[in-house]
Amino acid sequence: RHFTDLDSIPAATEEEKPRYPTFVEELMGRLAETEKRFEERKIQMMEEIARVRSRLEADLERRLAIEKQKVVLPFLEVLDNLERAIHTGNQAGEAESLLGGVEMITGLFRAKLQALGIEPLDVMNQPFDPNVGQAVGTVPVDDPNKDGLVLDEVTRGYRIGDQLLRPAQVRVGQLRQSSISD
Repeated sequence: RHFTDLDSIPAATEEEKPRYPTFVEELMGRLAETEKRFEERKIQMMEEIARVRSRLEADLERRLAIEKQKVVLPFLEVLDNLERAIHTGNQAGEAESLLGGVEMITGLFRAKLQALGIEPLDVMNQPFDPNVGQAVGTVPVDDPNKDGLVLDEVTRGYRIGDQLLRPAQVRVGQLRQSSISD
């Protein structure tokens, strides 16, 4: 409009805060106090979680050390017997007595593994199963009944219960192809 001069209106230098009724201001104050208490409680909870986490990690490490001891202890007995067999073999000078001692220790070692639930896989003369074995080679065979059978166990495989610990490395029979020549 022509009678309004916008340049003559004084500019607002300070923003006015909105004014609320007293009960609204009181509610806003309570809300701010509740948010402050919530943040403090949240910090306390985070600190407690960190303490619990570190306690649980320390407890887990302690349990792992105890379990390692339980697993290793039977093998120390096997090592002691191996060292005795070597010492006896050196003193007696007989390879036969050394071999007998090592065979006894091998039996003890197998028993300790079995006590832990570790069992060898029986793959010899069985059809090759890639779920429990790893073929590292083939053996040529003339008998069709031996085609696909495990004929040589390079490295024995083991399992713990139903879980495969290590696959057997085997050589599998492969039927020779007869060359027809006239």
